[in-house]
Amino acid sequence: MRGRASERGYALVTAVVAMAVCALAALAIAEASRVSVVAGQGEFARARAEAAADAGFAITLHHLAALDETALQAIDGRPRTIELDEAQITVRMIDERGKIAINHIEDDTVTRMLEQAGLDGDALANARDGLLDWIDDDDQPRAHGAEAADYARAGIAPRNGSLMSIDELARVRGFSPALVNRLRDHVTVDPDAQPFDPTHAQPSALAAIKSDAEAATQVIEREREAAGEQVAPAGGDSKDLLHRPVTIVVDATAGSGHVHHETVVELTGKPEHPWDVHATN
Repeated sequence: MRGRASERGYALVTAVVAMAVCALAALAIAEASRVSVVAGQGEFARARAEAAADAGFAITLHHLAALDETALQAIDGRPRTIELDEAQITVRMIDERGKIAINHIEDDTVTRMLEQAGLDGDALANARDGLLDWIDDDDQPRAHGAEAADYARAGIAPRNGSLMSIDELARVRGFSPALVNRLRDHVTVDPDAQPFDPTHAQPSALAAIKSDAEAATQVIEREREAAGEQVAPAGGDSKDLLHRPVTIVVDATAGSGHVHHETVVELTGKPEHPWDVHATN
């Protein structure tokens, strides 16, 4: 009888274990299904955001290609909002000729640029000399700068030449990701960058390039325009848009999905091929 009782005990334990295994399997299947549904919802939301971003880009490029005065005035970096099928789209147009060519920058321009970005004291000196040491072709560090030996511990090899991207700035001594983001819209590393044109430049870029009284007045006026205190001037003939590289920045949100795209375009004025795309990300 003790043997039969023992067998019944083992059978009961086995049954309980089997039930537990089945319960765990069912729970795993349910959790996998929930994760799959959530992932599917996330992918759908991102797809909607991608479609909204594409639509926002197409709408903006259409107005730009029309060569109208409204498009000319819109190249000032200010955000414009488009609502489309419950998606929120924010579009900005930035004149590439109104950016600082950072690979050909002069010392005093670096100082003013970093001041406009909110730096002062040692933080400004470290970033200024760090940048100038990064893009020059020698190994002699400035007073607050850094060369190869200073970067060795971090496993970084300074360029000793032109920056290849804006994000590369984050590797330079004195530059944080937050500082790079503050500068992103105002500087360019394009090796074919045209001479600076203040017509559509943003206030901080304008203030960094020029320091005389006339420039100060232009900066104040541009800041007022950016704050919406006055209507932005036309800034030139609509034909000025031709062959002018313009970055179209699009942020689109649909539900939990969000995408950010930047595309540099140049209008050609040719009906059969109205624009060229230089870069996109």
